[in-house]
Amino acid sequence: MKKKIWIIMAAAALMDLAAEVYLLGPGRNTPGKGDLLGGVLPGFEKVLFKEKITVNSFGTALEVSAVKGKLEEIIPLLKKLKVSKLNTAGGTVRFERKLGNTGMVERFLLVASREGRPLTCFRMEVPEKLPLPSAWPSELPPLPPGAEITAVTRLGNGGICGEFKNAQEPPYVLLRRVDALMRNRKMFPAGNEIASRSGGTGEIFYDEKSIVWVNFSSTGNGAFFYRKRSSR
Repeated sequence: MKKKIWIIMAAAALMDLAAEVYLLGPGRNTPGKGDLLGGVLPGFEKVLFKEKITVNSFGTALEVSAVKGKLEEIIPLLKKLKVSKLNTAGGTVRFERKLGNTGMVERFLLVASREGRPLTCFRMEVPEKLPLPSAWPSELPPLPPGAEITAVTRLGNGGICGEFKNAQEPPYVLLRRVDALMRNRKMFPAGNEIASRSGGTGEIFYDEKSIVWVNFSSTGNGAFFYRKRSSR
């Protein structure tokens, strides 16, 4: 999942608009069943909803749960559980766990919320070796120069996320290019990040019908997300 849902939390100050982005796909939340995380994550509270998705054309489900606790308390416990690919960055924790000898893994993304609120946990089951990604979705801005597609995720309500690696220009240059493109399409930046001192690394763009979120990393990785706006 990488940074597909995650940095969207930083847009909480955008209130209503950010809430639409944060929910990613589900227009109607489907409550989850069972206690799938109880044996993995300390502080597991409840499954909030489950949404069918495809990752590189592989069908699976995205499960969103609430987890009590703080990341700094949970990380040492995850290390004791010897989970795979444990990675922490910017208020998020990612890790994997093999599902026996099935050739499948559970992928987890934990996102810190406001102080005193439960963490949000995103979970999915995918093959250890995913199929090759499909073509870059036309709903998203074009791939940056030199970038290679790593994953294309489609959510049940039409939301789409594309991830890539090896972009060959710094984030502020890539953001300026996308910013000009989206403004030309009459989509408005929610934060005007290109005016920041650093030139910005990401932005949320919107119009009356849709939302597009972009994020670029200094390592050449990045992700774009698109979804139609909720009807009022």
